[in-house]
Amino acid sequence: MVARVLVVDDNAVMRSVMRAALERAGHEVTLAENGERALQATAAGGAFDLIVTDIQMPRMGGVDLVTAVRKSSPEAKVLVISGQVEGLDLRDMTSAKSIGAQGSLEKPFTADRLVAKVAEILG
Repeated sequence: MVARVLVVDDNAVMRSVMRAALERAGHEVTLAENGERALQATAAGGAFDLIVTDIQMPRMGGVDLVTAVRKSSPEAKVLVISGQVEGLDLRDMTSAKSIGAQGSLEKPFTADRLVAKVAEILG
């Protein structure tokens, strides 16, 4: 399935790597550097099948983004990613799942793992 994917991460290199992997898999990818920019992309007519978002970001983190997305686009699927698996990030990842994220992925991950997780979520 070809999907419209919004990738949200404050790290430009991570955004670029995820974009390349997802485009190679045939997906149409839009990038945002934080949750505020992601909401602007969705408000500007972006109907995304999947939002891949980092948890820890400045201005608006992943949990707040997932909460906002659930209100405006309840049908969009969400994959949360995190560079840490203990402390605050682990609590945030659990919280994101409880408010509607379909899956999580811990950094570092391979391009193949990202593509496989996206395929799993999209069904």
